[in-house]
Amino acid sequence: MDDASWVRVCRDDDLAEGEPRVLKAGDQDVYLVRLDGVVRAVGTECPHYHEPLIKGVLFGHEVVCPAHFARLDARDGRMVSPPALDDLPRYPVKIENGEVWVGPVEKPRFPKPVGDDPHTFLIVGGGAAGEAAAETLRREGFAGRIVMVTAEDERPYDRPNLSKDLLTGKAKPEWMPLRGPKFHANQKIELITGRRVTAVDPAAKTVTLSTGERLAFDRALIATGGVPKKLSIPGADAPGCLLLRSFADGRALLEAASASKSVVLVGAGFIGMELAGALRELGLRVQVVSPGRLPLSRVLGDRIASLVLSRHEANGVEFHLGAAPVRITGTPGDMQVELSDGATVAGGFVVFGLGIDAAVDCLAGTGLAGPDGIPVDASMRTKHPDIFAAGDIAIAPDIAGEAVRVEHWAVALRQGRHAARAMLGSSAPYGEVHFFWTRQAGLPLKYVGAARSWDEIVYRGDVETAEFLAGFYQGGVLKAAATVGRRIELAAVERLMRVGRTPSRAELADEGFDLVAAAKAAASCKSD
Repeated sequence: MDDASWVRVCRDDDLAEGEPRVLKAGDQDVYLVRLDGVVRAVGTECPHYHEPLIKGVLFGHEVVCPAHFARLDARDGRMVSPPALDDLPRYPVKIENGEVWVGPVEKPRFPKPVGDDPHTFLIVGGGAAGEAAAETLRREGFAGRIVMVTAEDERPYDRPNLSKDLLTGKAKPEWMPLRGPKFHANQKIELITGRRVTAVDPAAKTVTLSTGERLAFDRALIATGGVPKKLSIPGADAPGCLLLRSFADGRALLEAASASKSVVLVGAGFIGMELAGALRELGLRVQVVSPGRLPLSRVLGDRIASLVLSRHEANGVEFHLGAAPVRITGTPGDMQVELSDGATVAGGFVVFGLGIDAAVDCLAGTGLAGPDGIPVDASMRTKHPDIFAAGDIAIAPDIAGEAVRVEHWAVALRQGRHAARAMLGSSAPYGEVHFFWTRQAGLPLKYVGAARSWDEIVYRGDVETAEFLAGFYQGGVLKAAATVGRRIELAAVERLMRVGRTPSRAELADEGFDLVAAAKAAASCKSD
């Protein structure tokens, strides 16, 4: 390598062990850190949404992105855990005469399949879990045939943005695909769009498509995701009543919003409330109908839910709580929703945000799925040894061993990666803590773990001023944690949960107890 391409960035003794810095290397910024006595240099931004990694936190060799908790190995830039899909660029480093020199950037390269393998791995579904699985199979060296079948006409895309930046125009439709138009062909991933798998024959190891075609497989991953729940009331299927699950749904919603001045949202879950914020940002009158007392209280508890409610109300969202829709009438542009309390709410269109059901119709009669999803073991394997499931449909053991079905993007990505490795023969158990993020009327809320119930919520900070960390405890055991404004502490809690050293109620409540230091200490005791 030409010595002229190397740049001096600092003195060797400027870098303390485990304390990263961002420094200039010519016209580029680099993330430098000394790990186990060796100076490493990688890119400065998370490959997911380009958040500066210096704002994150380093646990052992892993740097955690503060935005969405992607984990990347600071030694070589390797992506360890999504939602990032790519590695970081890295830079060669040399020490001469007590000075640190950085060489030219080595951009990450996605490995292409090498060699021959007669096996066919089939992925049913083109969402987060399916895309992550296909990419991981190639990353792990699988050279066989990969076929991905999706009912949508799109290549895999960033689904969370359907209820966020796509609506407000901050994300353009052409930005939505996760990969470029040539990616799958370059990786020899056969992407079949616009065709639905209608039946799976586990004994024959074949699937039937909506066109009547049959595909054979050696191993298969079922990652069909969910279908939006609908109301069984008069008028619920009328024109002007919309859902939001697919890219096509997003386009229809955008069209309706551009032609209307008001909307009625039925449901006060995460997607419905994200839509409320996005549609208010577009200037629409937004009315939310829900039979519950507070939005999101089932997941976050009443105190945090009250904060969410107050912020949305301050943003102009109107709520009709404690009442359910019983009838919908009218035409697009002039819809009326009759409620159980006798009131009528009007809007230009209606959107249902009632959650999803597991999309398991294709498994009818196989014995692999129940009405609530597909039970799998810690390797994401179903009852059939060559059929796996991941994402919104999988009822999988969490890090505590409790079987749960989780409907979140980052979880689906991580499960897809894990399933792919299991399809290749890995027997490692799933070791991730569940995570999701949401933006509610300007509040960037993050959540780790899974608390189906709790007997105590312990707080650090102040909920009412939107600067807090909350721990959800059951029987004195931390099941989940949530934050607004304390994301690094939440990352520390996630790390502690992952290594089996969850903070006690007293530790979480005590501002004097350093969660980040505890997580760093735990990281140093456990191999990355």
